[in-house]
Amino acid sequence: MWFFVISILILMLLQTSVTTLPLVLLFFLNTEVLSKKTWIFPISFLAGLVLDVLLLNPLGKTSLFLVIFLFIILLYDKKFDIKTFHFVFLASFIGSLIYFVAFQVSNILTQALISAIIAILSFWILIRLNRIDTKRKAGFNET
Repeated sequence: MWFFVISILILMLLQTSVTTLPLVLLFFLNTEVLSKKTWIFPISFLAGLVLDVLLLNPLGKTSLFLVIFLFIILLYDKKFDIKTFHFVFLASFIGSLIYFVAFQVSNILTQALISAIIAILSFWILIRLNRIDTKRKAGFNET
């Protein structure tokens, strides 16, 4: 749980001070795809409020976008297998594209493509970490 909170805080700091890429959106997308839990909605709402305050956006704009985006991802879970690289790439590309249009960011196609690549790389890392953790819990030792 602490890893989750610290990751959100670091990504919020990076998104508000260094880059315009929606790093928090990508983090919540990967978390939603891997865990498929509904507790992500209130946390994403609160994270969106903090982002709005830090970025000086109208209060609730990012929160509403995050919650609607994650709800749509959760709806697609019923019809498709969302734990694939193709789905994460498309969802992050389309989500970032809509985010950039909604928040009037320039160079939207390039930034959406970079966001999708970051989402794929972080998804791959999380899958690798999850496999290592699963093997350790099962008692397998690799040397």
